[in-house]
Amino acid sequence: MLCNFDIIFSKTIDNEEVNYGIIEGNNTVLFIKAGQDGSMYGYQNKYLTIANNINKNYGYTVICSSNPLRKSNPLEQAIKVIEDYCKQKEFEDYKIYYMGLSNGGYIGATYAHLYPQIKRMLLINMPIFTNWHKIKKGLNQFNGEKAILVYGTLDPSYKYAEMITMIKRDNIKLEIIENADHNFVGRLDDFIALPSKYLIPK
Repeated sequence: MLCNFDIIFSKTIDNEEVNYGIIEGNNTVLFIKAGQDGSMYGYQNKYLTIANNINKNYGYTVICSSNPLRKSNPLEQAIKVIEDYCKQKEFEDYKIYYMGLSNGGYIGATYAHLYPQIKRMLLINMPIFTNWHKIKKGLNQFNGEKAILVYGTLDPSYKYAEMITMIKRDNIKLEIIENADHNFVGRLDDFIALPSKYLIPK
């Protein structure tokens, strides 16, 4: 049975309301950023399902965030939310694993390097072409353990995905999923399995 978030709240930034849902766990935090205008639950509760699975199987804290349109750095507020939560839980040391779909992936690629707490990233079907210079700059400055960029072969950005291999860094990897479109329509189970497959240390 799917359990709802333990904590749900909203914060306003740039006159937009950002919603957060938290499933409480240990000092490893999986932070999930939805795609543009996406909810913290995701289509058919896909983010809530991931949160339940990761918490149950690995004990992680999972924080999911909606993604209204913003011009400033969307991660600044999220990192503060994570910091406040970890302080409340008296986690003296914590690390963040980041997962983002589409624009959520772009946000991770361009801003995560500013936050050394972010150790791993899973960026799924991130738009490449129009913002390649920002993506390349951000990933070149990311010093975490690894960033896995996943593209479905039916995603519009798949034809540009090979550009990722131009970033010659050992911690940046490209993975291709055959016959998956932008939102993994008809392949929800495969989408839900992505963080366990690519993000969680083995």
